[in-house]
This record gives sequence, structure tokens and C-alpha cells, in this order.
Amino acid sequence: MWSEKAPPGAYFTYCNLNSGVVGTVMEKVTGERFDRLMRRLVIAPLGLGGGFNPGEFPATRVPDIATLYRKATAGDEQVWNPKGPWIAQVDDYSSRPPVDRAPPGYVIGSNGALMSPQGGFYGSAADLARVMRMLMDHGTLDGRRFLEPRTVEAMFVRQWKWDGANGESWRQAMQAWGLGNQQWVDASGAGLGDRLVEGGGFTPAGHTGDAYGLHGGFLMDRDKSEGIVFLASGTGFDPNTEPGRYSGKHRYEERIVDAIYRRALRGRAD
Repeated sequence: MWSEKAPPGAYFTYCNLNSGVVGTVMEKVTGERFDRLMRRLVIAPLGLGGGFNPGEFPATRVPDIATLYRKATAGDEQVWNPKGPWIAQVDDYSSRPPVDRAPPGYVIGSNGALMSPQGGFYGSAADLARVMRMLMDHGTLDGRRFLEPRTVEAMFVRQWKWDGANGESWRQAMQAWGLGNQQWVDASGAGLGDRLVEGGGFTPAGHTGDAYGLHGGFLMDRDKSEGIVFLASGTGFDPNTEPGRYSGKHRYEERIVDAIYRRALRGRAD
């Protein structure tokens, strides 16, 4: 929210409601529903297999949608309980198919947030890799221009940097941001900081995910043309009981990213 005490770039707190506002504006301007607009302008041109509305997916694609689980108290979708059963959090279509996210009679431009533009894209790791390749190649994918280079550069101009008091850093794991993308600065501490790999040295831009038991990351070093995509659906334990050793992330996330970085990006055999 705009504030006289905190002009743009002066204070940060994570909030994804702005994506719903942008999605609503996009609908109002184009007269096209957000999920279908994105399919026409982004998903189809980039050759992605996913979408924002599983209610419009072909029936043959629905079994490919991953159900998100976590171990929880029976009947509770929010509380971690290692001794509890695996409980589906979202996207359990084993007994009934998905429905259209827009209710009957939906007025285009009235609430683009229904399509969850802030994080409701159903896609694979391969889809995310294609987006990453496009951004790394200054807006080009498979020899075809998708975004102008100046647009991509504008996305990654740093808008905010944490100074210890000018925002909410969430265990100091959020320290710098561009336009909708986190920028890691490699700050480290026990259970604090945004360091991604043991010993440091990896400072990408991108975004992490934490919702309904899922943890994930889209971590892209544009300067070195390398990156990591990881997706983990639920754990059998409360990840908050195992904080990171050198960052504000969970320990198991540290282990995943560090292993991929050392073995895939650096080719180490340890």
C-alpha cells in the first residue's frame, strides 16, 4: 500500500495481493479472462504445458496434476503433525474433477485474483526451465523473440535492499528485490540470512515458493547462464523444527539446493 512514510523502494513487506490487482487490470483493459489471456500471450508462445485454470484442462491432463500433501492432525489442513496421516491440502482430484475457477456469470475485470496470478500457475519443472532460459537469453527462446531485452533488464533492476530496519525480512531470508523477483545477496547466519549454498557464492535472482506443504525455488544466475528449479511436495515432519544451518530457509531445503549446486552446476562428485 502507498504511504507518505514509505515511498516506493523505501520499505518492503512481502505481499502477493498486488498480482491479483495487476491481473484484474489486465482483464479490464483487454476484456479477456486472466487465465485465457495468459494462455494466449505467454503459455502458448513459450510452449509451456501448464495453465492457470485446471477446470479447463483436457481430461487427459488432470491425472498429471500433483496433489499437495502434508502430515497433519486428522481433519486439519494447516497444522503439521508427524504422527498424523498424510492429508491432501489442495488439488486432490482423485474423486472429482476440477471445476472452473470463475463462477457462472463472472464479470471479466471484476476479480482477476480468482485465477491466482500470484502463484496459481500449474506447470512442470520443465515449464519453469523454459521460462528461465528465456530470461537468461534476454527475452529469446528457441531463436524466437518473446520479450525485448530492455524489458527483461527492467525486471531485474534492484528496487529495494534491506538495511536492517527498512522492511520485514522474514528470518533475514529476504534482503533484496527487483520487480517481482527476489535477489539473493548471500547473507548468512544460523537460522538467518538468504545464503543458498554452504560456503556461499551463489547469488541468483528469482523466487521461492511456500504454500500448502509445498516448497520450491526458481533460482537463476543470469550472469553465468545457470540456474536451479526444485519442487518438494510436503514432508513427513514439521520443517520449522529443523531450521537452516546457514540461512533462514529450512534445513532440508538447504540440503536440496546445495546438492544440486555442487553436483549439477559445479560437477563435484562429493
